[in-house]
Amino acid sequence: MNVSEVPKWVMPWMPPTGTVTQQALCALDRPLLAWPNGEFDAEEYYAGFPANEISALERDVRKLGTRPAWRMECVWFPDDEAPAEETAAYETACRNVAGRMIMPRCLDAYVMEAYGAAGLGDGEDPVDADIDGQALDEALAWAEAGVCVLQQSLPWPFMDCLPYAELDNRPAHRVLYAYASLLSRRHPRKAALWFRSMVFSNPPDNMGARFAAGGGSRG
Repeated sequence: MNVSEVPKWVMPWMPPTGTVTQQALCALDRPLLAWPNGEFDAEEYYAGFPANEISALERDVRKLGTRPAWRMECVWFPDDEAPAEETAAYETACRNVAGRMIMPRCLDAYVMEAYGAAGLGDGEDPVDADIDGQALDEALAWAEAGVCVLQQSLPWPFMDCLPYAELDNRPAHRVLYAYASLLSRRHPRKAALWFRSMVFSNPPDNMGARFAAGGGSRG
């Protein structure tokens, strides 16, 4: 498939040009594993929705019918309740990326660094926050790196589904949302393409990407 033939709704390709991105990819021992894992039937999913409650964006998704669903390997970021051996294993796998010790395959680590750089607290959405200048630059750099790490594992163009219902896929959705929402602070139109692709890859849209994608509001 030529670039000109790629549907406009697919996930945009992120060129690995940023400094943080290049350091992350150099530290990456291997890409996260990803594999087809069943199917997602959009027609069946939307069958229970009244016609007047399906947005224009969702009608476009519905037209695609059944597509392969993918599952990703997940490297969980250890929390305070994680067993000591899991925390120790995670810390052993950490590498220096742009002055931070992170596990290069842990997508949530990039989200945490991005939100930390932006000065966001727990539960604070970048779409609604007041972020600009150097803080936004640094936050975008970390989110961009996470997206690039994710894209090492998926075919491009990625025209299939990555269901949020699969727990191991959720870090991928979090890093995509982090990047799109931070990007929206500077380039709303470019960010809308990322939000739109999130709805196509996960029609149930658990992250609420459709509200920033254009054509996603329901009647």
